[in-house]
Amino acid sequence: MDRLESLRVFCQVVELNSFSRAAEQLEMSNATITNHIAALERHFGVRLLNRTTRKISLTDDGHSCYQRAQRLLGDMSELEDGLQGRRVTPQGILRVDVPTVIARIYLAPALSRFAELYPELSIRLNVGDRMVDMVEGRGDVWIRIGELKDSSMVARRIYQTRNLCCASPAFLAQHGVPQTPQQLGDFRCLAFIHPNSGQNVPWTFSKGKQELSWAPPANIAINHAETLIHAAASGAGIVQLLTLSLNPQIRAGLLAPVLADWATPGPPVSVVYHQSHQLSAKVRVFVDFVTELFAAID
Repeated sequence: MDRLESLRVFCQVVELNSFSRAAEQLEMSNATITNHIAALERHFGVRLLNRTTRKISLTDDGHSCYQRAQRLLGDMSELEDGLQGRRVTPQGILRVDVPTVIARIYLAPALSRFAELYPELSIRLNVGDRMVDMVEGRGDVWIRIGELKDSSMVARRIYQTRNLCCASPAFLAQHGVPQTPQQLGDFRCLAFIHPNSGQNVPWTFSKGKQELSWAPPANIAINHAETLIHAAASGAGIVQLLTLSLNPQIRAGLLAPVLADWATPGPPVSVVYHQSHQLSAKVRVFVDFVTELFAAID
């Protein structure tokens, strides 16, 4: 068997933590996957994986093999791209896992342009807010909101969110514009109910050395960000949410920023992929595409 191909199979099994998922993603039979791993173990004369009916785990030799195989496969891809002048056409299936808000506001409107650029590449988009395990889960690329745990994955930050207050222009014209966070108590505010705690999420403010956290008194509180935004855009009051969700309404003139100079940093947005995939053509073009997409956000 081709040892380089066997190493690719081995890395995929490790990253997906499953023979069957690796077989499905690589479009091979389970028997072929097993034969590749067995061939590597015979060649090296060591056991690479501990296998039970429920899970697999790396042996010490397997861990060393995996780390070196990642570097080897990465170097090989870099060599191929360099010698071919990066003329490799992205093709096949690209599986992407993405949060709902990013898929709806940013990615879905841009997919037609991506499809025109790479007609031989098919995207399988998994949209949802349940965080699929990136090591064990099935996929090529993940887009994540928030700080990431240290892992063997490669993460590129593509956007920095902010916690921003907004209200409709009509509301501000009628009630005035607060100049400091302390003045918000004189205005009607809309609260976001945290889906886990059931409590109103405090608003945060920062300017120079001043930092404030404040839970606004609110006679309207909603546990759904999009509904909360629509309420604010209709003139119900002032809201504080992430710019990630607010950007479309701000661009459309339906919402106007309030106390923008007090906005605090929110969680970052990152695009994440396996180390062994970082130089594959299909992953590279998608990562570059979403990076440019978010770089264009005001």
